Amino acid sequence: MTLQIDKDIILWINALEGKSALLDRVMMVLANDYLVPVTISLMLMAIWFLGRTAAERDNYQRAVVCAAISIGSACGLALATNHLYRHPHPFEDMPQLLGAVQHIFYPIHDPGFPSNTSAITFAAATAIWQRSRRLGLIVFIPATLMPLAKLYAAVYYPSDILGGAILGVLTAYFIYKVVMPVLREPINLGFWIFRKLCVA
Repeated sequence: MTLQIDKDIILWINALEGKSALLDRVMMVLANDYLVPVTISLMLMAIWFLGRTAAERDNYQRAVVCAAISIGSACGLALATNHLYRHPHPFEDMPQLLGAVQHIFYPIHDPGFPSNTSAITFAAATAIWQRSRRLGLIVFIPATLMPLAKLYAAVYYPSDILGGAILGVLTAYFIYKVVMPVLREPINLGFWIFRKLCVA
């Protein structure tokens, strides 16, 4: 059941749609299914090769491995939750929003809660943040902008985005604290192989 506050926030934000062609265009770009995921992927690739010392580079590379595992895990958990709980999108509850959705993005058909977009972007940013606060904050910028753009497009309710973000953060925290120590030896072996191949 959708809370009234969710609907009120969506209607308030949706009132901005169409008022500024520039804002609408920015939101179209940010909501795109490819721009932010590709941007975060390129950021992770850049982080892999950062570091002035061997120890710093090793730390960043472990952050990228943690991010990759966290992204996959958060995506899987979001999809599993989607199948357990069917939550409608704003444009399904309020058909008058469909025009705005089609103007900025498109009406998606998978369940709304939790937002898969928020889950994977926040998982990536949180994984990096746990190893490097500075780099993590940089990754949080696109990780936050994409879900907000989809909120503007009336694709998700605020609770969908918040739920996805919490799922992503908790998943990355669990991967960092529990899974990474368990996989320490296989990861070390992988790094040894990568360094022999001169890719790490």
